[in-house]
Amino acid sequence: MMWDWSAELICASIHGGVLPHRVTFRAALRQDTFRQSTAPMIGRNVMPMPLREVLKDPTVLAAEPLVLAGRTRLGRLVTWVHTSEVLDIATLLRGGELLLVGGVSLATASREQRVAYIQELAAREVAGIAIETGGRLPTVPEEMVQEAERLHLPLLELRKVVRFVEVTQSINGLLVNESVRRLQLADRVSHALAAGLAGGAEVSQLMDILAAEVQADATLTAPNGDVIAEASADLEGPSPRSKEHPIVAPVSSAGVTVALLTLNPRPGADLLLLDAARDRAPEALGLALLRSRPLSRVERDAHELLGLAVSGGRSPRRFVELATRLGINAHDAWVCTVARIGPGQGLTAGIEAAVSRSGRTAISQIDHDSYLSVIALRLDGTTLGAARASIIADLRDVPMPPQVKVAVGPATRALAGIGHSLAEAESALDLAEDSGEVVVDAVALGVPRLLGALGRPDLVGAFIEEQLGDLLELDRRRSGQLFETFAMYLRQSGHKTDTAAALHLQRQSLYQRLDRIMTALGNPEPGTSRWGALTLATELEAARRRTGERQ
Repeated sequence: MMWDWSAELICASIHGGVLPHRVTFRAALRQDTFRQSTAPMIGRNVMPMPLREVLKDPTVLAAEPLVLAGRTRLGRLVTWVHTSEVLDIATLLRGGELLLVGGVSLATASREQRVAYIQELAAREVAGIAIETGGRLPTVPEEMVQEAERLHLPLLELRKVVRFVEVTQSINGLLVNESVRRLQLADRVSHALAAGLAGGAEVSQLMDILAAEVQADATLTAPNGDVIAEASADLEGPSPRSKEHPIVAPVSSAGVTVALLTLNPRPGADLLLLDAARDRAPEALGLALLRSRPLSRVERDAHELLGLAVSGGRSPRRFVELATRLGINAHDAWVCTVARIGPGQGLTAGIEAAVSRSGRTAISQIDHDSYLSVIALRLDGTTLGAARASIIADLRDVPMPPQVKVAVGPATRALAGIGHSLAEAESALDLAEDSGEVVVDAVALGVPRLLGALGRPDLVGAFIEEQLGDLLELDRRRSGQLFETFAMYLRQSGHKTDTAAALHLQRQSLYQRLDRIMTALGNPEPGTSRWGALTLATELEAARRRTGERQ
């Protein structure tokens, strides 16, 4: 009788999402069917939990897990626990999974396949990989540990054999149960606020209801930092400080983000209830604000124009019409900024003051946790580069709350280029996420942005290997920091004294390194096209390394 693996697949999903080995390998032969059958069942509508909490579950502890790589990323959220021996499983995952692996396929895989396996799962943003050792795979291969550490991907060794079905049933059951409880709590918050709205409650009264319901002090703040309303969880008692961080959610009115809701939990507050309130409360508050503070035409137009710019809308006539009504159409150039904002007072006031200096015209809008600005410029004889540089200088001159980071996108001489400027500013924020920069220059991050836009790591890798392969191999063998030296030498325009100072090296030590570098590269001549290719390859490799460090 022919085996009906699809039936067992469905049964497996009901019992913890585990696929027996024979089902996994059969399914690999029908990847399209596998994707359609399992994707809706894995990680959907569940309340994630940090990986470090998953590792405390008794079924996982029984395996004596050992963290081999990615220890600093144990806070990653696990949305589902899944098991598979298929090496090309990454394309079938949604991201956020903890992958349990028996090691059968890894035992016979080549070094290159194992490294590619780690790279593909890291790119898919899985929460972690747990590999069972013993038998065919006595230890986790060192190349996998090194690559996972480079990519900051949590890699665990399971030193004792456990039944994967029991692990998945336990963890996935917890994830689902927490999700059910969260839905119940969210309904409770919704009902309380809906009853207040139906009874004609104003914004301040709704805030009182919310604060009492979730046991947290609540503040509703306008984008410029003005307090619209605030409420205490206990009007009669003091307001003890909680060790928990405030919970912040944007509040929208007719599609426009008009306020930020901040919940400061009291000690003992149910954090799952607060998380549910973050989802449900903004809708009720937005309705109340729409009733008491209707949007102006300028706010509606700005929202629509920025929406068209962000989405790349195909309505150029409408785009020009909105820009004309907002007074930014008849200008020489435009520059966009994107800021990530968090809880605090006066979140956007500083940015607004900076971008409006020197008579600049700007329109802005909060979109969830981002603050978008379009700055229209009249050049009046100055260059576009100089006008853009003055915006960056003004932003750096304005004190900002510690939660705020702002990026300035590329300038454009065409109104239609606003969307590109916004997108590149957003990309620059992502690239500079772990940096200490408060104001990020997207143009200065041109090569890392290009690397991300290419989306072809194979082609980029081949180009880097072609240009720098011998140098990188020499660096790997001797750990001589030769690549970093060459990169700094190029950035210092070939000035040896400045390079030595930047690297804190004696000049003789620098000369010795440069001799080894140039020999490895075939003694290229500065000013030639080969030198230009080396410069590009060096910047691409530096960007690739920085990207790997952030993952």
